[in-house]
Amino acid sequence: MNQLSIGIIGAGRMGRHHCDAVTNYGARVVAVHDVLSDASIALATHADAEHFTDILHAFFDVELDGVVITTPPPVRLEPIQLACERGVPILVEKPPALNMSDGRKCLEHIESSGVMAAVGFQLRYHPLYERMKELIASETVHLVRTVCTINYYLNFQMPFWFLQSEISGGPLAEQAVHVLDCARYVLGNPKPIQAHALATKNMALDRTEFDAENAIQMTYELDNGVFGTHMNHCGTEGFCFDVEVIGPHIHLQGKMSDNVIRGYLNGETIDEPAASTNNLGLDKTGAWLRAIETGDKRLIRSDFNDALKTLELIDAAINSRNTGKFVKVEEG
Repeated sequence: MNQLSIGIIGAGRMGRHHCDAVTNYGARVVAVHDVLSDASIALATHADAEHFTDILHAFFDVELDGVVITTPPPVRLEPIQLACERGVPILVEKPPALNMSDGRKCLEHIESSGVMAAVGFQLRYHPLYERMKELIASETVHLVRTVCTINYYLNFQMPFWFLQSEISGGPLAEQAVHVLDCARYVLGNPKPIQAHALATKNMALDRTEFDAENAIQMTYELDNGVFGTHMNHCGTEGFCFDVEVIGPHIHLQGKMSDNVIRGYLNGETIDEPAASTNNLGLDKTGAWLRAIETGDKRLIRSDFNDALKTLELIDAAINSRNTGKFVKVEEG
């Protein structure tokens, strides 16, 4: 097959990550865009790409087989629209949009153009959670619990906009979205029905430029009868992405920090380390690239339409914060 020519919009940390993933797959990055010209030049130099620009329309002046969008969440609609108008396949980083209003507009462009559009939920490609999904496929599950912890409010070693809700959407959209989407994945992609969250910022009170909550407790309901809870803290020593499921004959916990699944299943003790690779042998970027080459959309474990179901859950929880009420997910 001919070597794929890929463009990257957003030349920050994730832009560089995807650039390296594209190169490692055997494709090439030929175009880079960032609103900061120095950033676009730096990533283009790293990728040995001749085309770099801080003007979005000019980015599409070269022929592309696919475009990776790693901009902050508010910057989704225009690059997706431009890619769709040109029939260019898309890989957009999570969350798929800042909110459901923007997300639905993006989906309209994607569906009307018919382009292949994936969202970068990498836990769907992690062998730990792939195996967890296999183990529970025929089991009855009643409860799911997820936990996400990270140290942002302890050392501030992150892009500052991560803790600015107007840009990131806050911890639910910037952090929790990963494990909440993973919970949907291991359970077979059920749709959310309603959600509620309690949230507070009680750390770094002197850092008034940051308004993102550090502590969140969330409860929700899925349309397969499963009730879920999620704990999120972004001022904690140590990192974790944990997914736990409970049913009549099952209690399993997938711990990414230990890379192991522990618990019991139908009377048997489970203590199983994750395999070194998933069944595809591809990460999220590689699966998208292979799908472009082959036309096999089944390789994409998180298409844009399904990713919006996770965003619906996040949106409902954000809208419910500290109201004392559940917010139902709006259809359509």
